[in-house]
Formats: sequence, C-alpha cells, structure tokens
Amino acid sequence: MSDETLAERSTPATSLSTPTPAQPPRGNRLWGTVAASVVAGLVIGSGAVALAWNLSGSGDNRAFTLVGQVQIGGSSGASGPCSGDHDFGDLDKGAAVTVFDSAGRVVATGTLGSGAYDAFARCTFPIAVRGVPDGSNSYAVKVGWHQKKKITNEEARTGRLVMEFGMS
Repeated sequence: MSDETLAERSTPATSLSTPTPAQPPRGNRLWGTVAASVVAGLVIGSGAVALAWNLSGSGDNRAFTLVGQVQIGGSSGASGPCSGDHDFGDLDKGAAVTVFDSAGRVVATGTLGSGAYDAFARCTFPIAVRGVPDGSNSYAVKVGWHQKKKITNEEARTGRLVMEFGMS
C-alpha cells in the first residue's frame, strides 16, 4: 500500500481551485447597514412630516402672495419715479403693508415697492405680500397710517387689489 492516509483517499482531488468570494470586513457591512437605516429613517420621517403637514388643515389654508397696487392721484403729464407727499407722505418704497384676516388678526406683513407714474399720471406702487393664509373669507389691507381696505378672498388671491388715495 501507499503512504496515503485514509482521509486523503476519500477526498477527491481537484484540478482547478475555485476562488471563494471575498467577504467584506465585518465593519464595512455594519456601516452599510447603518447608512441604509439612516437613509430609510430620513425618507420615512420626511414623508411623515409632509403627510402631517398636509393633513393638519384643509387645502384652503395654504399660503399665497397677495398682489396689488397703491395709486395716488398725480398731476397731468407727470412721469418717472414718484412718492407720496403731504397727506400721503408715508406712501413710498418700503412703507408697511399689513394684511388682516376676517377676524381682525394680522396674518402677514410686507412693504410697498418703488413708485412710478403710470400712463394716467398716477403715482403707482406695487404690493406683494408673501405668506398670506388662504383660509379667510375676506381680508383687510392697511398701507402706512391709512385706513384698512376690506377685500374678498378672491380679490386677494387674484391680484385685483387696488388702493386709491387722493383720487377725485
């Protein structure tokens, strides 16, 4: 008999060795699992916040930008930049614009843009107040120290607000 042992005889000889797939070190797998868990948590958490935000009120409570204009009576033939004077001296670029809901609560604030004479020689200032909640039936808008003007929700949302001062 040969010098082979019984164990060596029962093991078949292979002519080619098959490489075993390399396993990443245990630490790398752990970090991959942690990273995947963090990403999944962020995605699920963000979705939950968005869902809660959308369900927290009706679609009517979304904010919009109130757009309109202030007009001050001018003089015939006037052109170029303008600002208010005398009783309307507070009406100029940066003047406070305050928006109230139907209950009289302040819901948004903004400022007037730069004034310029329009084709009818009126000194006209743009109004754009961001973040006005859409849930009120009506609003009131106050510019500077002047009285509030009541407007409907539709007027507020569609840019039809025109506040006239010093017009005859």
